[in-house]
Amino acid sequence: MPAKSSGSREGTALAMVATSTERLPATSAIMAACGLNAPAKGGLLGSIFGRKATAPKDFDWKEGILVAPFRDGQLAVSLIPAPIPWSELEGPCATAWWWPEATQKMQAHRCHFLIGLLGGSMDPIERRVILTRLASAIVQNSDAVGVYWGEGTLVHEPREFVQQAEAVNAETIPGTLWIDVRIEKNRDGSLRCFTTGLAPLGFLEIEVEQSRLPPEELMGFIGDTACYIVNGRLHIKDGETMGRTATERYKVKHMASMFDRAPVMRLVMT
Repeated sequence: MPAKSSGSREGTALAMVATSTERLPATSAIMAACGLNAPAKGGLLGSIFGRKATAPKDFDWKEGILVAPFRDGQLAVSLIPAPIPWSELEGPCATAWWWPEATQKMQAHRCHFLIGLLGGSMDPIERRVILTRLASAIVQNSDAVGVYWGEGTLVHEPREFVQQAEAVNAETIPGTLWIDVRIEKNRDGSLRCFTTGLAPLGFLEIEVEQSRLPPEELMGFIGDTACYIVNGRLHIKDGETMGRTATERYKVKHMASMFDRAPVMRLVMT
């Protein structure tokens, strides 16, 4: 069963950076990640904040909190002098096969930064591109031990997160940073599969109730499908089909999740 996500309300995107100390990043690093200290002639400043946007004169830490206007919303970073609750991290750490030391590292952290883009009319994908850049800047300028992407119930090793964040843009989303693909075995030996992290981006989560594909093949197929849908801004209709080849066709059904009443895109693979 998927871990409970600390997912976000519409118009809000959140991430957390776990740290070993309360060291605050320089505001200049955060400004650079957003383009706030760039000249108003394009680049991030032009494409994200608007050509006439400038950093507030009082853009500085105040009792561990940093707030700035962000388009018609806000950018907010808060240092929380306590660990992220282990009830949120235990499941994501246990399933983080890409980071074997996740449980050990994340159990030892002492503080965390809560990073948010709040309100405004920004597209949900672009919002998370900026959130990823902000998180990367904080990782590089603090004593970070891990990143928790709650919307996808994912944890990431700091250096790997920074490396993958460098390639993030609105046309090529970082599927492995934002979207998790979980596989579980059914009693009959078949596999079931589900995603977490698509719904905050404006798409239905993907579920497979039963499949006979090998685990690695099933995971790759569903992960690639999720990225294909988001990058193409596709909304697959109920009754349509999807597949990896011209002859492979799995029927799509819009229905309630295997776990709750939330609507999902179910691929019928048997």
